[in-house]
Amino acid sequence: MADPIVLYSASTWLAYVVAERYYSNEHYVWCTPYFDSRSLPDIDAATPPSSTPSEIYHSLDAEVRAGDRHSAKIELNRVGILKGASFKLHAGTISEKQAKDITAIVEGAETRDFRPLLYVIPYQPVAGILKMVPVAERAHPLSVEYVIEGLPRHCFDVIELNRR
Repeated sequence: MADPIVLYSASTWLAYVVAERYYSNEHYVWCTPYFDSRSLPDIDAATPPSSTPSEIYHSLDAEVRAGDRHSAKIELNRVGILKGASFKLHAGTISEKQAKDITAIVEGAETRDFRPLLYVIPYQPVAGILKMVPVAERAHPLSVEYVIEGLPRHCFDVIELNRR
């Protein structure tokens, strides 16, 4: 596969704000070279909905708009933000007080705080910090998925679709 032009990732507003305020504007992202794998010919599409930024974005948006307080996606995002804070604390990136603040923020967050954001990431500036997701951890063994553990804010754009 040739190098893509851009990568896409879907995240939440709360995860974005935590990274901006507590992690020196560095973001953890799981990304793919396709916004929507349905735009590919069927013979080339291998990325299932659980790793397709378009599907992640739109399903999370629907749950947030509906005020779904039992959303599994929102709960997974809460857990992910807290795991990230624990990792950053043990790595010495944040203090104990900052970790407690993040926990309080996540525990007090409302459904609307998990509204989705789309990250558009030009490939070339991040090529050196991309990690291919191991096959066993991908949503499908043939999907193309990357992780960027410390994506600098200046290396991507943020878009909110359908914002009123």
